[in-house]
Amino acid sequence: MQVLAAAARAADLSVALHVGDAAGPRPADLIADAAWPPDLPGPVPAASWDALPAADALIVDGAIFDAAQCRRWRRRTGCLVVIDDTGAAPRPADLLVNPGLAGGAIDYAAHPVTAVLRGPAHALVDPRFFALPPVAAESGRVVVAFGASDDGRVGGPVAEALLAAGLPAVDLVTSPLWPVNETVAGLVAAGAGRLVHHHGAEMAALLADAWLYCGAAGVTVGEALAADRAVVAAALVADQAPNIAVLKAAGLAAFAAVDPAAMAAAAVAERAWRRPRPALAPRPGGPARVIAGILARLAQDC
Repeated sequence: MQVLAAAARAADLSVALHVGDAAGPRPADLIADAAWPPDLPGPVPAASWDALPAADALIVDGAIFDAAQCRRWRRRTGCLVVIDDTGAAPRPADLLVNPGLAGGAIDYAAHPVTAVLRGPAHALVDPRFFALPPVAAESGRVVVAFGASDDGRVGGPVAEALLAAGLPAVDLVTSPLWPVNETVAGLVAAGAGRLVHHHGAEMAALLADAWLYCGAAGVTVGEALAADRAVVAAALVADQAPNIAVLKAAGLAAFAAVDPAAMAAAAVAERAWRRPRPALAPRPGGPARVIAGILARLAQDC
């Protein structure tokens, strides 16, 4: 959502960003307040629907809100934009945006939407990832991350397997939303300086020193591909299975489930031979293209 807010501001378009209330130790609005740049319009939590500001367009997460909510909101805004990367549940919208790696494989013919934007050209990736310089596998690090639900139980064994396979430097990222699993401290100690733990991290900063991302096949794998990093990915939840399919089809190391030993072996193979950037990698300028799509819909009195 941050990249869309920045692109909207650059285009002089007023948008309202609607987010849900996270199921976790802290509500989504506090999480957003902690990380959101102060000069951008902030996202509005679901509980604060009445506080939504007047705007040209309303952008919502289709994974959080149902069809009835979208129908109601569509009557109250110039252009309702639904972000969706699964196609699992139809949502009425003026514009549907699928920024995922597997966006091109989803059939939206039966969805009550006016227009669909998808594919690498519409990826919602922070421009900083595209600007990262190359990192040599011989001297670079490996970033291990399994998303906002992992306290180290998933990533820890993968990091351990990478070290055992001879990878010299590993950064293990665990979710800042949860206390760190008690096994992580032992892994760091056993790593003797080769393993660094981050309880939450700025991923662009970590990937600046990394040649490989090894983790969940969610948002971060797209960011790693945008940065032209090697990837070894695994599906952590069912929604990531389409990403695994397209990564495999592109010849990349991708697994249907987390398998530390297999992922470590794939990392060693990647270190010996770097594949060229795949065609499915996100392209720069995706947020601006989405905002251009919103402006085009508004021009048609959507």
